[in-house]
Amino acid sequence: MKWEKRAPIILTVQSFNSMKIVIRFVVIVLVLMMSAPLMAENFNEHENLLDLAALLKEREETLESREAALGEKEKRIDFLQKELKVQESEMLDVRKSLEKVMEELKALKDEDLSRLVEVYSAMKPAAAAPLLKELDLKYAVEVILRMPTKKSAKLLSAVEEERAVAISRAITALKPAQ
Repeated sequence: MKWEKRAPIILTVQSFNSMKIVIRFVVIVLVLMMSAPLMAENFNEHENLLDLAALLKEREETLESREAALGEKEKRIDFLQKELKVQESEMLDVRKSLEKVMEELKALKDEDLSRLVEVYSAMKPAAAAPLLKELDLKYAVEVILRMPTKKSAKLLSAVEEERAVAISRAITALKPAQ
């Protein structure tokens, strides 16, 4: 074997450092090339996460605005319920007042009707008959019903036949046959 003279390879610190840099660079490039698909996936996942975060934020804002609107509606309903209770109370007071007035009117009407019965009872049938003819039918019936039987019979016999029949029919309609 023949030894040929070759130029001696002298490795200097500087060339060794340069080689280290080149090797590092190559390794980094290889790592980047191998991890590019993973980085692309991570990037897509990152975009998806950002989209999801934005969607969640928007949804949260929508829910907060709905919650605020519901809160306002609940306040309005509470106010209206209180107002309704006040009005109901006022209406009950008015109803009680009206019932009291109606009782008083009924008592006055009953008192007036009692006086009218006394007047018709005191009159002669011939004088009371024309007045009974002009009296409203329901009052004429009340007068006849409240009068003593003998006096009401004499008064009915003195009234025109048509009016006497109308009064008799109204009385029979009020009281069922026994």
